[in-house]
Amino acid sequence: MDDRRMHWEAAVEELYAAFASVPRPAELPGCPCCVGPDAGAPLLARPLRRLSAEELATYAFRALTTWGDVAEFRYFAPRLLELAADDAFGWPDPEIVFGKLALAGWRDWPEQRAITAFLEAFWARTLAEFPARPDAGTALSSIAQAVDDLAPYLAAWERLDTGASIRHLHDFVTEKLVWRHGRPRLHNALWDRVDGPYHQTLAWLVEGPAAEAVAAAFERADEEELLELLVAVEGMLRP
Repeated sequence: MDDRRMHWEAAVEELYAAFASVPRPAELPGCPCCVGPDAGAPLLARPLRRLSAEELATYAFRALTTWGDVAEFRYFAPRLLELAADDAFGWPDPEIVFGKLALAGWRDWPEQRAITAFLEAFWARTLAEFPARPDAGTALSSIAQAVDDLAPYLAAWERLDTGASIRHLHDFVTEKLVWRHGRPRLHNALWDRVDGPYHQTLAWLVEGPAAEAVAAAFERADEEELLELLVAVEGMLRP
């Protein structure tokens, strides 16, 4: 088994272990206008890891806004994050689910180290696999909903040490990086264009670091396909 896949599976197990002491809620109350009186019962009647994406989708969307509070969300958090990282929901988008972490104030939780390790392993897994689900653009914007600083994640991508990471970068700049009137923007409505991670990512793409990483990868690469992708990426970073 690939080391990064093993790292991912270990991070998932660590996440569940970290939350193991969080008690199962006695009930899962919600806004009576938005959530039926017995809607939470099926989610509390089975072991957490046996709950499917279909069963949890509505809660994943409504959590902390119209359904439940932080105490309940902490109980469901490891399963919600695992499913979102596998893009298992379809709806809501992974960005929505990861954004619940920030809304819940996860930085103050005793499980914050396990969550950080999970996010890092999620990103490493993404960069090691192509195609990946979710793709790198979605994974990065999802992580950006939860953290204030994307520097470690961009630095990991900057290594471009796998063919998968190069292919992801090509797809990202092709599909997500848009130039309008000489100014760049990321084409994904779920990015918060005010917060730091959005501007960090744009700066990484167009102010030098990504281009330098592409140039370095070009010197190392020996596959014709990857060389062509790197040339294309360089052209899109500097239109």
